[in-house]
Amino acid sequence: MFCRVSQLKIQVSWLTMLLFAFFPIAKMASPTTLANLDYKNPILKNLRSEIKENLRISKSNLAQDNLIPLRYYQYKVAKDDNFFKIMARTGMDLETLSSANELSSPHDLYPGMVLEIPNMRGTFHPEETANTPSEKLLLSKKYGISPDKLQFDDSRGKWFLPGISMGKIEKSFFYGFGFSFPLTTARVSSNFGKRLDPFTKKETFHGGIDLAAKHGSDVFASMDGEINFVGVLGGYGNLVIVKHKLGYETRYGHLSSFAVKVGQKIRKGEKIGLVGQTGRATGPHLHFEVRRNSKREKPIFVSH
Repeated sequence: MFCRVSQLKIQVSWLTMLLFAFFPIAKMASPTTLANLDYKNPILKNLRSEIKENLRISKSNLAQDNLIPLRYYQYKVAKDDNFFKIMARTGMDLETLSSANELSSPHDLYPGMVLEIPNMRGTFHPEETANTPSEKLLLSKKYGISPDKLQFDDSRGKWFLPGISMGKIEKSFFYGFGFSFPLTTARVSSNFGKRLDPFTKKETFHGGIDLAAKHGSDVFASMDGEINFVGVLGGYGNLVIVKHKLGYETRYGHLSSFAVKVGQKIRKGEKIGLVGQTGRATGPHLHFEVRRNSKREKPIFVSH
């Protein structure tokens, strides 16, 4: 019996070694600090060079062309920076910079924020996926990429897709065309970000925007989606949560009444409830909130 167990352990050990030989697990190198965006900066030059070479290889049909392994450069956003300046200086594109840092709009940047800039253009597969040969082949077929060009990021648990761009829907969300204003008439009484709590008078983080309006005003869905929650939830009071594509959700708090049910499909502009003062509220208003993958994002509305 002991012999059989020993033989089994040896067989498993050899099998593990063979798997690692044929399907090695990529290890991410420690990020390189990018101190500034001066074109004379040798580190910036190296980043741009790697991006350019990886872009050429990702578009190539030659099997022997191997990508420079995925790694990151870290850059701290300066006071005079903006999304498009950083994108141009580093040789990035909109898709890569937003995907690598889970940005929902160009306005998400702030001074002191540390961005991770990959050494290749592309996007991450939106869902966490196992680093297995079968998953690799599935993604290869789905996105039309050679399997040897797919890169796995252990720290994120996601596959990086070199050369893949955002779809039209994701771009519309990013530029602010995804969401429409949820009220016909209102004024912003409290913005997204730090503010003095109206109850405690202490500085707190406000994860949405407050829109002051008349009690009983119609509240409309800001984007097509599915009703995920209808009920009372803590300081929100009467709350409706709508699930959208690409991991987005919108929240509508302090309602006086509901006009929808859980599981209902809804279109942008359809009525979901009425403005109220339920929950933690000092007056009638709508608390409107946007989240992506559970992370609260600054609501952006851009008029066509």
